[in-house]
Order: sequence, then structure tokens, then C-alpha cells
Amino acid sequence: MTRQVTLELPDALYEQARGWAALSQQELTGALTDVLTLALMPLPEQSIDQPAVDELNDADLLALSTVQMEQSQGERLDDLLQQQSAGTLTHDGQRTLTVLMQTYHQLWLRQSAALAEAVRRGLRPPIQA
Repeated sequence: MTRQVTLELPDALYEQARGWAALSQQELTGALTDVLTLALMPLPEQSIDQPAVDELNDADLLALSTVQMEQSQGERLDDLLQQQSAGTLTHDGQRTLTVLMQTYHQLWLRQSAALAEAVRRGLRPPIQA
């Protein structure tokens, strides 16, 4: 099921959306749907494989605070981003890029939570800007 939604966007945001659509070789509606899907993705459910960050022991917490995306996924993400910049990204490539960006975003959220908890426990100093 889909629903039609009418949005009023500031001119600058509209132009960014048009640019994103052109870069990803999509119609504006499809590009906005992809961007909203990525931005509004559900937060990952807690599972047996992923205990709550505040329940981790110090060693696991510190490891999570520095975790990185798997190398093969990172390389694929870089490749797809380069294709997107070059204007050669296919529709299937765009879908894969969206999934990899979601994976990256989820990892980043969990890593950020671990870093905050490590600072709270005094295991790491706060990051200075």
C-alpha cells in the first residue's frame, strides 16, 4: 500500500533533492522515497546477538566503540558512492547503496552509543571538538 503525500520544501532543499535524483538517475519521487527510507529506518531491535550497550562488559564496550564496517562492505560502499558521483550508478546499484548506507548507519548508531557509554564509565576521555 502506498499513500500520496504533498510536501512544501524550501527552495534550497528542493534543489538538493533534484540534484540527488539526477545523481542517482531516478525520478524525484523515487529519490525522495529512497532518502526517506534511509533517514526513517527503524532502529535495530535488541537481540541475543546484540545486547544493550549498557549491559556490555568494559572490554566488549571498548571494542564496539571502535568497530568498523566489514572491509568487503566498505569497499562495495566506496565503489557505489564513486559510481554515484560519476553518474554511472544503476538502479540496482542504488538499491544496494541504500542497503549499505542503512547498514553503515546502524553500525554508526551502535558505535556512538558504545562510545558515549565508555565515556560515561570513564573508560575513554570525551571527544574534544
